[in-house]
Amino acid sequence: MEPIIQLEGFSPAEEDMVREAQEDLHAEGYDTSPFLVLIKAELPPGYRGMTLDDGAVLGDAAFSSQAMLNHVLEEELLHLKQKASGLTQSFQPGSARNLAEAIHETRRFPLPKS
Repeated sequence: MEPIIQLEGFSPAEEDMVREAQEDLHAEGYDTSPFLVLIKAELPPGYRGMTLDDGAVLGDAAFSSQAMLNHVLEEELLHLKQKASGLTQSFQPGSARNLAEAIHETRRFPLPKS
């Protein structure tokens, strides 16, 4: 059984979507235990989520559909795994792009079409 993720600032409907996304991630074989906390916050335009050391911040754009939320949470989970493995501790030109590309190669939840 996965630990319960601490949710901060979400509406009841958004909490239901998060729980559904967690179930969908499990169904695809993901371990979501790195998510200790998820926080709802206003993010700059173009941002749906941001990785924290122990979870993620999600903006309104992440909740445009269940498919989008699944996509965003998968991305944040994969970034957390990169952090845990030490891949984000040193940066050189192109490091961020390389980390993002590595994630996109293994995605199970593609970016939904608008």
